[in-house]
Amino acid sequence: MSGHRQAAVALHALAAADRELILAELPAADQHTLRGHLAELRELGFESGGSGTLLAAAKAGGAAAMPALERLQAAAVQQIYAALEREPASLVAQVLAAQRWRWQAEFLALCTPARRSAIQAAAPAASAAAPARRRFLLEALAQRLGQPAPAAQAGHAAAPGRLLQRMFAWMR
Repeated sequence: MSGHRQAAVALHALAAADRELILAELPAADQHTLRGHLAELRELGFESGGSGTLLAAAKAGGAAAMPALERLQAAAVQQIYAALEREPASLVAQVLAAQRWRWQAEFLALCTPARRSAIQAAAPAASAAAPARRRFLLEALAQRLGQPAPAAQAGHAAAPGRLLQRMFAWMR
């Protein structure tokens, strides 16, 4: 993650007044960059300040019960495969590393050998995913399962796919 993105995450966790005081002390170019990253975090659905912060989410970890987990665990392997088939192998590895899925072996069997190898190669790094990122991925995937399968689209991803791509950019 770039230095500006790390700073944006730290600023995002602060109260709005504190965040503005800090931003006011920075050069204009840095302010502009950080405000753009902060806006992106808001668009991704992360609340800022108070108990809904990224920091609070990270501290909470996986302790909170997630209805998304139940939906994902109950899903048919074909639904999971359809939802993840166009996602990067590293993102799929993070989903698979989140917990033991009843459909995991079947899912991997549906993948081509090259895709399966890429997912398995990404597995060691995937197991170290931050709790907030893990929760976000699983909730986004569960939300995608509840939507009808997109018909053949003319070169653009469905809205949840764009959301996952934007979130994935924060992991670089």
